[in-house]
Amino acid sequence: MTPLLILALAAVLIVLATRRAPPPAEPGPGPTAAAPAPAPTADDLLRLPEPARTRAWALLCSLHDALREPPGDARSTFLLQQTRDQYLPDTVSAYLHLTPAARAQLDRQGQPPETLLLEQLTLIEGGVTEVLRRDHAAADRLLTQGRFLRERFSPPAGGELRVEDR
Repeated sequence: MTPLLILALAAVLIVLATRRAPPPAEPGPGPTAAAPAPAPTADDLLRLPEPARTRAWALLCSLHDALREPPGDARSTFLLQQTRDQYLPDTVSAYLHLTPAARAQLDRQGQPPETLLLEQLTLIEGGVTEVLRRDHAAADRLLTQGRFLRERFSPPAGGELRVEDR
């Protein structure tokens, strides 16, 4: 597995591990399907404690900018979209929906919720950075190839094209 995929899977597992179970459905007329939790809004992001609030906003802006002109490969674009549409919202939602009892339990275990939130944001930031860095690596390869071709086929100062025999 690639390091980026491992980071993404770790982030998902952490989010799933910190989610609380939904309350049991109240009996009503006929079967009801549980509605998915809505994605966090701007107000939700503003409810995060500092420095997580600033980091979450910066991450969201970074994802927005990166997806305006997505990387060349579909896998990177998909991961950026998933991060924007699912991983970051799920992380914020999991933190905001902690009950006082869950917070106290995490504190007793030596895992303050704010620290867990920052760790999860760090994982997401690292994954996004890796996706964007890989795109730069592709650009670097193209530039290196161009330098090689100029060196190989550029005419010398005398004006003649040189082709080396091998």
